[in-house]
Amino acid sequence: MNKKILLTLIHDFLILCISFFLALWIRLDFGLTYNLMTSLWIFSIFFSLSNILILKYFGLYLGIWRYASINEIISIIKSLFISTLLLIALLFLIFRLENVPRSFPILLFIVSLFGITAPRIFYRTLKDKFTKRNFPSVPIYLAGNIESVENFIRLTKTQKSSPYEVIGIIADNSESIQSRIHNVPIIASLQNINGLELHLKKNLEKKLSIPQRIIVTDHSIKQNDLEALYIFSKRNGLAIGELPRLSKLNSSDNSFHTTPIVIEDVLGRKQKVQNPIFLKDICNKIILVTGAGGSIGSELCNQIYSLKPKLLIMFEQNEFNLYKVSQVFKENTVSILGDIKDTDKVEKVIKDYKPDIIYHAAALKHITFVETDPLEALRTNFWATVKLCELSKLYKINKFVFISTDKAVNPTNIMGASKRLCEKYIQRSSKNSSTFFSIVRFGNVLGSTGSVVPLFEAQIRKGGPITITHPDVKRYFMTIREAVELVLTASQLKNRINGEILILEMGKPVLIRDLANKMIFLLGKSKNQIVVSFTGLRKGEKLNEELFFKEEKTNKTEIEGILSTQDNLFQSEIKDYNKLILHIQKNNISEALNLFKTMLPEYRLNEKT
Repeated sequence: MNKKILLTLIHDFLILCISFFLALWIRLDFGLTYNLMTSLWIFSIFFSLSNILILKYFGLYLGIWRYASINEIISIIKSLFISTLLLIALLFLIFRLENVPRSFPILLFIVSLFGITAPRIFYRTLKDKFTKRNFPSVPIYLAGNIESVENFIRLTKTQKSSPYEVIGIIADNSESIQSRIHNVPIIASLQNINGLELHLKKNLEKKLSIPQRIIVTDHSIKQNDLEALYIFSKRNGLAIGELPRLSKLNSSDNSFHTTPIVIEDVLGRKQKVQNPIFLKDICNKIILVTGAGGSIGSELCNQIYSLKPKLLIMFEQNEFNLYKVSQVFKENTVSILGDIKDTDKVEKVIKDYKPDIIYHAAALKHITFVETDPLEALRTNFWATVKLCELSKLYKINKFVFISTDKAVNPTNIMGASKRLCEKYIQRSSKNSSTFFSIVRFGNVLGSTGSVVPLFEAQIRKGGPITITHPDVKRYFMTIREAVELVLTASQLKNRINGEILILEMGKPVLIRDLANKMIFLLGKSKNQIVVSFTGLRKGEKLNEELFFKEEKTNKTEIEGILSTQDNLFQSEIKDYNKLILHIQKNNISEALNLFKTMLPEYRLNEKT
């Protein structure tokens, strides 16, 4: 038995024995005699031992005094109540309760409760007060609901590893202003952050602690409230971040890790918070991510790694991108430099590591480059996906998840058309397969490589102009984090149909010029300072993207924000796929493109819609 547990048991036993006679002494008006004590000692032993056994059953002795909380006190109350009832039953059996004062059990309960809980609370208070950190704390503001804020402050006060000192709270309602949580003042509400300006000004004048950052503890706050916090932080030179979302599954390791809030988070629609219970199957699995150095691939690695897989295999062709991602994730990971078109190498990886799940994010996605080299797009996006599907079936991979795009719906460019052909092939491959195939389709990702947000930001910081292809162009948007969370959640849904397409709800499409105007405002500029110019739609570009075909029947899943469709529209013959692969291998570009277009009646070549 652990030495500390043994000492705690001895402490509680002695306290309970003393409490028994102390309660009796008080009830008898301080007239407890030695003879009475010697005749009742066996009852004090019974009461103490029964209490300890019940407390052990409730798991009290697995806890640490320094972290004693209301849960431990509730366990103590339950235990004392049960053991007091047992003592009453014993006294009834032996004495029929004759000459036993009726108030004695009540006094015994109260005295014992004080004797057991007081030392624990006193010890925790002293530890919290005199715990010293080996490094200076960072003064911060917390923003969120009362419960999440209270949990975070309690952690900062009890853990030496906390780098933070909370000096002010922005609560989720104005009624709490001027109240305190763990002696930290609530200085403003999310709906009205004027109190932040006053608090900051007061601290500057009195040379008190000046906050260095704002940490958001609640992911359900409204988008306009988050926008106000973002503007305040940038105006006053404060960093702003939020607690991790999915890694709450192992929050003990990430209590004080925060993710920076960037402009993409403020621009996006309000993100749906996913229930991490759906992702528990990723724990202790071997996961392969292709395209691990890209925007989606690296965020997949980030969120999968936080879920503690048995092994994370990161496959990437760009050396620098692979280096960057490998520096972040070091334990239980393998970084492999390779081209997804190198089927021999891909097969060796699958054969050697035997992954349970493959997330296939590797692809060419930039429309302009893909349009100028369509054969390379077919090699990378289609042929490499076909080979990876075949290898998954050959080596009996449990699950294969393909990352698709809204550009695959009624495609007008090679990139979208190649992704659409992959969707169709995967649906065909899923029939009678032991490998479970899943296709996840979503729209533009804010902040991803080549997206408009980093481009607009760079253009605004240079003083303009902002270049937009057309004044009426609209796009669906979500942040990288939300897209990947939904991909992971969608891939773990139960009782789904093999080859099913899962579509991430993207809300309403955003007018790109409205997005540009909002960015100008968020970055502290005015419309008069930044010119917006229109360059005309590029080859293969649409005015409006779509998330599903009109002919596709969509159904809701058990997860909000994820739709499904099982329709196998416009299917091609397997012999056509084989012919197309042969043309690709022989570099027969004209034959490959002609067959490609024949296989995709939904492909509207270079049509601007």
